[in-house]
Amino acid sequence: MRAALPRRDRPLRAALRRAAARLSPLACVALLAAFAGCAAPRVARSVDGQILVGRHIDARSYALYAIGAEAEARGDLATALQAYELAEESDPDSADIWTRVGAVRCRLGQQAAADDAFARARAIDPDYEPAHREHARCDLSAGRLEAALGRVERAIQLDPERDDGLLLRAEILRRLGRTDDARRALRALLVRRPRSADAWRALHATAVMSGDRASAEQAARRLRELAPPGVAAGRPPPSPGPLAELDEALVLGQLRRARRLARDADLPPAEVAVRAAALGRAGEAREQAELVAGADPASASAFVALAVAADLTGDLDALTRATDALHASAAGGGPAVPPSPLARLLFAELLFRRVGRDAALTWLGPLPPPGAGDPLSREVAQRVQRELAVGAPAAR
Repeated sequence: MRAALPRRDRPLRAALRRAAARLSPLACVALLAAFAGCAAPRVARSVDGQILVGRHIDARSYALYAIGAEAEARGDLATALQAYELAEESDPDSADIWTRVGAVRCRLGQQAAADDAFARARAIDPDYEPAHREHARCDLSAGRLEAALGRVERAIQLDPERDDGLLLRAEILRRLGRTDDARRALRALLVRRPRSADAWRALHATAVMSGDRASAEQAARRLRELAPPGVAAGRPPPSPGPLAELDEALVLGQLRRARRLARDADLPPAEVAVRAAALGRAGEAREQAELVAGADPASASAFVALAVAADLTGDLDALTRATDALHASAAGGGPAVPPSPLARLLFAELLFRRVGRDAALTWLGPLPPPGAGDPLSREVAQRVQRELAVGAPAAR
């Protein structure tokens, strides 16, 4: 007999039917089999290549989970969350379902609710590695870097063979400014996975941040070698160049040097503040942005840098002032100079964290292409692409 949605959930039927209609033929077969109630009390499943025998999963829960997974993969986070939460009602003892609920809530900017879902997943199974890893990813997106590091290290203890956990740890270390530790971790991963483009890409970003020209050039060379024939998009530049020197100065707190390098590179002063914000250097971003905004109140990029710096430090008053200025700009009564592509990306991330995906997409519009020869912009663009589940930006 077909499982029915409770009466209060029937308004969700249309959304769930639309999601189900887009499932692959194989997934549809699984969906129909689940609704037909053909599962046995004990079920054999393939998990990461291993056959495991586990408890029976309710047919309705299995079907809703499949719908949620497909919607999440497409970036339809609202439908994914509805499906996962309905699946949880049928199977409240699934650490996997609670983990997906937490991950999607996090991407929708529902931080407190996400934390609760991850806690429920760990209460069911304290050793469930994805719960620790996804919670670490959520902490990272919210700027809770120390908490993220602790959680991802626990995930790696539980499953040291997962590349995504190791890559996430390296990213957290890099965001913490521990670039030497991040570089060592990535080198260790590359000993085991010498053809991992993700690991080489992460090493390139880390080397650029730390000013390690030799490692950046090696990573760029390996990425070119690993790229399919004829594929040029997404390749990093062959050498760090002046932008990497500027970024290195910002990471080292050398704002005066960064200003000089920006002048040499013909970069607007506001972009120094934007790049500092992108690198997580809130103090440098705020100092430079306040200077630019005082001299040129028409600079939207300066207000974006101020907003991101305020968000990084938890200064809600400064965040409100900066966003009010940007709101006035959108209404035609504020800054007249539009934000740079990198500033647009950073503010979209801020909106994603604070408001949600729809607000971020409305602000962002078409994903701006990364600047030629600018690994930092490329990295931020790729991160926004992953977070908002939008198409890849066009290469220049």
